[in-house]
Amino acid sequence: MMIYENIELTRQVATAHWGWTIAFFLWFVGLGGMTLVLNAFAKSRHLFFAATAAIVVGTLLVVSHLARLLNLPFAAINALLEWKFNFGSWMFIGICILAVTCVVTVLQAWLWWKGSRVADSKGMLFIDAVLGFASTAYSGFLLTQAVGVPLWTTAVLPVLWVFSGLSSAVGLMEVERLCPKSDTKNITWLGHVAHLAHWGEAFVLFAFVSVAFSGTPAAVAGASSLVSGDNAALFWSGAVGIGIIVPILVSWFAHGSKQMGAIAGLCAILGALALRASVLFAGAFDPVIF
Repeated sequence: MMIYENIELTRQVATAHWGWTIAFFLWFVGLGGMTLVLNAFAKSRHLFFAATAAIVVGTLLVVSHLARLLNLPFAAINALLEWKFNFGSWMFIGICILAVTCVVTVLQAWLWWKGSRVADSKGMLFIDAVLGFASTAYSGFLLTQAVGVPLWTTAVLPVLWVFSGLSSAVGLMEVERLCPKSDTKNITWLGHVAHLAHWGEAFVLFAFVSVAFSGTPAAVAGASSLVSGDNAALFWSGAVGIGIIVPILVSWFAHGSKQMGAIAGLCAILGALALRASVLFAGAFDPVIF
């Protein structure tokens, strides 16, 4: 029978570290992507500019992570010239989604800055929402394609990323409302969306950890790292405490206070980063025993 001690028999079981660059990439894309979704209803110029900046920074981070930075543009040019596209690769699909999102939002931001009515039309905001949701979901699917890391290879992960991204997008909106020239002050549905996002994230996170504990030895090792191991402090204090519990408590006991709402929003944003980093760092390969 496979036991945890067997994991020490091969090098393959080492923790799968992608580092803080990928953690920040996942965070920026989730924050920017779900802010675009939320902005389809908020129609906020400030939120749109912040979301655009987050998407662009996230894309630059994942591109900079490539060993040879020029490989990506050369590969894209060759694919266009030969008209051959690898739609079986999540990396290729994801880079296309991120590239299209960056181009569309940057051009739209320029139009919005120039005062064009096209920039904040219902059609454009809907396109933004679709691209934002696709970018956020892709960042989760990217991890599920990591063969041999069962903590990540679960359909629950993209759903968790979406709820966490929505929670941080709500947080960004709560922070934005403190600005003197805020264009979201009169929105009344934010509290209901915040409840949905925080409780939804808590439920999906519980499901994610539960599925891991019922999986392979490497999945159990990853879940144990989150709950009681090397990443427990980041997970419990950051992802759970700051990212979920604090915003829920504030929404209960400080309802109506914009200052407290902004604090809760900032906590949700930081908690989303802690969640992505802790899950990323806890990934462990399945052991191969010879």
